[in-house]
Amino acid sequence: MSDEDSYEMNEDEEEYDFEYSDDSGSNSSNSSVENSYYNAKGLKDDSLPSACTAFLKVVIDEESGEKTVWGFKCLKQLIKCHYAQGEYSKMVEIYKKLLGYISCSAVTQNISEKGINSILDRLSSSGNQTLLHDIYNETLKFFEDGETKNERLWFKCSLKLGQLLLDVDDHVRFQKVISTLLEKSADGNQGTSHMMEIYALQIQMYGKMRDTKKLKDLYSKATSVQNNVPHPRTLAIIHECGGKTYMQSNEWEKAKDAFFISFKSFDEAGDHSRLRVLRYLLMASMLHASDINPLDSPEARPYKDAAEVQVMTRLVSAFHTNRIQEFENILKRNEGGVMDDKFIKGYMDELLGSVRKQVVCSVIGGFERVSFDWLREELNGIEEEEVERLLVLLLLEGRIVGKIDQVKKYLIISNPKPSPNTLLMNSITELSKSLQSAIVTANDGIPGKAKGGGLQGSVGGFGLGGIVGEKGWRGRKKGYDGGGVGDLGSPIVM
Repeated sequence: MSDEDSYEMNEDEEEYDFEYSDDSGSNSSNSSVENSYYNAKGLKDDSLPSACTAFLKVVIDEESGEKTVWGFKCLKQLIKCHYAQGEYSKMVEIYKKLLGYISCSAVTQNISEKGINSILDRLSSSGNQTLLHDIYNETLKFFEDGETKNERLWFKCSLKLGQLLLDVDDHVRFQKVISTLLEKSADGNQGTSHMMEIYALQIQMYGKMRDTKKLKDLYSKATSVQNNVPHPRTLAIIHECGGKTYMQSNEWEKAKDAFFISFKSFDEAGDHSRLRVLRYLLMASMLHASDINPLDSPEARPYKDAAEVQVMTRLVSAFHTNRIQEFENILKRNEGGVMDDKFIKGYMDELLGSVRKQVVCSVIGGFERVSFDWLREELNGIEEEEVERLLVLLLLEGRIVGKIDQVKKYLIISNPKPSPNTLLMNSITELSKSLQSAIVTANDGIPGKAKGGGLQGSVGGFGLGGIVGEKGWRGRKKGYDGGGVGDLGSPIVM
């Protein structure tokens, strides 16, 4: 795509304000200028230099007479033509003339603002930092030194200049812009309508500098602003900062909530950053060990199959089902470049530790004593020292009750929780007892029927009593009580 194509504005953006007047002479003059504008515009497709000459003639004619909105539009077209031809110095000179039309009574504030903003927005995507800087400075200088006051346009231009300086890491001039913005915004009064935009800029800068203390302070200030409805992208930047701040203090649930707000706001703004923040949201969800999958929400569901998210989706699935080998293999192969994100990479140790803890708590159910060697195998062959470290953390967190035999390398569990199979068999035992009791009660009410007869014996013959045993499940350590099933691969060495 050429520069001309990339900068070409949609002609639907042209603003028309209809003004009614009884001055037929003035209307006739405006019609003449309007015709000249469209005639010049018709030359653009054939010859940009010829179009420039025609547009410039309209502007020169107006300099000696009455300025009109058509002169303003001619200047906008001249800026586009000079940009397309790479004549940037001429473009800046024409832009200065355009600013002079802002105070013209024929150009409404709405038209002037939209015209200036459309130029600034288009140039912002050009990548020409020098040109952008010159245009921003000319705009700010005009409002600071001239008689025309337009605080709203000045503020927007200052924000754009601040973003430009931030993108090129010019922190010195960036700080000057921020200081001016804060001074103009009622000396940093949080009740103003501009403060969240300023905070969002500062958050981006201190995020690059990794100044955690400043970020926490700014996030607190930004979320305390009252009676303000910021742009969704501004809100997204602020809450992404909040999510990262909470992550640093291991407040996983708060981080998850902040990332979700950030994701929704980026999505509303149509910003591609939503997928990056969605990955952060999934990571925070795993660390929080939440049973709710963020991808099931209506906002996130459309991005479930996005290439940037699929790897994190697989990690979430492996995490919640304790498939630690698959989890670690994804990380080792760096599938989808997930480890290329420095923020995600910084929390992988916590994620691995969390999934390993889940695996330990899952596999020791029903045991009274387990060896370190067996746990190493269940944890995908990690070092013995890491096994001991995990067990110590679980004991301190109260997720395991017991003690460690460091000499024999065993975990001895006090009052071990029954395994899922144990719970199932106990439920069957209780069910069989209830059924037998109900049958006995029913038989007692039938004339001529012996007490305890009938189906009671059949139930006993079915084998529930034989499988479960008179006293129910006794734990894996001693195998099944009755039924001849025996030990189920217990890791316990007697």
